[in-house]
Amino acid sequence: MNNLSYADPKAEACLRASSQSSGFNQWSGMRLIAAGGGQVCLELDVREDQTQHHGFVHGGIIGAMADTACSWAAATVAGDVVTASYTLQFHAPATTALLCVHAAVIKQGKRNVSVEARVLAVDDNGAERRVATALALIAVVGAG
Repeated sequence: MNNLSYADPKAEACLRASSQSSGFNQWSGMRLIAAGGGQVCLELDVREDQTQHHGFVHGGIIGAMADTACSWAAATVAGDVVTASYTLQFHAPATTALLCVHAAVIKQGKRNVSVEARVLAVDDNGAERRVATALALIAVVGAG
């Protein structure tokens, strides 16, 4: 796993508190590993109901992880945010029982924050393989 030296307990507590009220986040099982300073790391233990007909993790789950990580990374530097748009490129099927996503702010503006996310499949030995990359534009709520 990447260096998580950016972890900020205050930012993590805020994100955990807000995510607990989200039905989707509760259902999905995404776990916040670290957050702070424009970066986030999330993990997900993949369940069978999150796979598609070939047994790969469904693209919607991968997209949701990337979207969540990007918006949370932006929130650590910009406060209340929502996703304005994101693009997702799949590189390989996710077939492992554990997914990890790392997101980092690329550029913070007054109204928008640009964020990149890397979604990784983690095997039983801890080896990571990139399965998707996302680029997101996150809107700052209330920015004038």
